[in-house]
Amino acid sequence: MFLAVQHRYGQVPQEIRLHNLTIETPVTDRMDVIEPLVRTGSVLDMGIVDSRRGKRDTGSQLKTKTATSLFRKICDQNPDTLGVDIDAEGIEILNKHGFNTRHENVITMDLGQTFDTIVAGELIEHLPNPGTFLENMSRHLKPDGTLVITTPNPFYSKQAWKIWRHSQPSVHEEHTCWFDPITLNTLCQMSGLRVDKIYWVQKKKSFLKTLPARFRGYFSHSFIVLAKRA
Repeated sequence: MFLAVQHRYGQVPQEIRLHNLTIETPVTDRMDVIEPLVRTGSVLDMGIVDSRRGKRDTGSQLKTKTATSLFRKICDQNPDTLGVDIDAEGIEILNKHGFNTRHENVITMDLGQTFDTIVAGELIEHLPNPGTFLENMSRHLKPDGTLVITTPNPFYSKQAWKIWRHSQPSVHEEHTCWFDPITLNTLCQMSGLRVDKIYWVQKKKSFLKTLPARFRGYFSHSFIVLAKRA
């Protein structure tokens, strides 16, 4: 199925390919996919401050936590990784801990360089304008670079039980939107990117809790998209 759309900055409609995505073998840990991509080369990680400003101020949160666990794991593989976040207080704290970080808005920033790998772990669902963000990531990728996007799956099987019990799904207080592989693929194509690979993330939990995802990937906890410049 194809859908013709007019790109905001282009004169020629794009062909948007839908519903024919190939999903790779599921993984239990997103680092299984990310680690080989960040061991060498230039790496950018975004949304690196482990804060929840909707619940508590950054200083209080970072007394026990500093960088996100993902950023720390990436830095363990590649100490030269650059991390950016919009939380100025958090960035100041991380710099004092020796991390290579900058205070930036991922939607509007111009870092003056391109990267072999850019990681957006559980970030896109927090943004007010994810399409503009993806366009900016395309500009920051090297010609053969890879953008890694991880995001929660709105169809996660546990959400059905949340709705039955609480009359609504579980939603992070700072989330602005949901994506599934089909909609994120469409937005990537509209933003100067092409999806290369998609993985379901099925976290290690009890057999019964993961049973639906064993039969249908769309019940998985989250998913990963690897995208390249179009």
